[in-house]
Amino acid sequence: MRTAVLSRDASIVVAGVAGLTALAWFDLARIADGMSKDAGINMGMKMGAVMTMSAPPRWTVDDLLANGFMWTAMMIAMMLPSAAPMLLLFARVQRTRRAAGQIAVPAGLFAGGFLLVWAAWGWLAAGLQWVLQALLVLSPQLAVARLPLAFTFLAVAGVYQFTPLKHACLTRCQTPLGFLLTQWREGARGALRMGARYGAYCVGCCWALMGLLFVVGIMNMLWIMLLAVFVLIETAAVRGPWLARATGLALFGWALYLLRSGLPGWTR
Repeated sequence: MRTAVLSRDASIVVAGVAGLTALAWFDLARIADGMSKDAGINMGMKMGAVMTMSAPPRWTVDDLLANGFMWTAMMIAMMLPSAAPMLLLFARVQRTRRAAGQIAVPAGLFAGGFLLVWAAWGWLAAGLQWVLQALLVLSPQLAVARLPLAFTFLAVAGVYQFTPLKHACLTRCQTPLGFLLTQWREGARGALRMGARYGAYCVGCCWALMGLLFVVGIMNMLWIMLLAVFVLIETAAVRGPWLARATGLALFGWALYLLRSGLPGWTR
């Protein structure tokens, strides 16, 4: 009976993660499809107007809100699956506490704190996108159109993979049990705080990788999926820093390649 109950708890967590992730991917696909249809009309008109007036395009409040929510959906789609092992463990611990007559809270509170931190990061990324578009350094495909900027994003991401901060945050993300043993807080507020702290460690682990989207195109669905899979593998399927360091070498090699050869249509 106990096994069945635990299986039910796990099913609820898996269904919640899968459902919310699917909704986020659906929203991203809808946005990407709309952007591709409008690229030849709205973006062309906007860029033409910029070239005529020699002035940066201005975002309205609606533009900022739309892009903030877009980045939030992107972070949910990419990062929530990587938190599934932690959420399953948290739900199992809470069920054990409930059976022992102790205070127990739903795993959704932990997930809420986790997603709140990633949503905050998403809004910061939207602000960076706003700045780059105002400076006219983003292409219509929402990729940086200046070679030094592309090199900087890649080099920073590559170097960060070797830093002690990256390793410390990655260790927390790779060991859910160790995190709960050292960061446990009681009650609903404690679950939110734990989720937020775990989310902060995951941001510390992955923020530089998310910057790659500014190089390949912010709404490049293939790269969004590749990064999501990589994050899941790095945090849930391997142990130690070897994958991060191998990725760092690859990213730095990519940066040097761009610096040497560039790409057609890019501005140095």
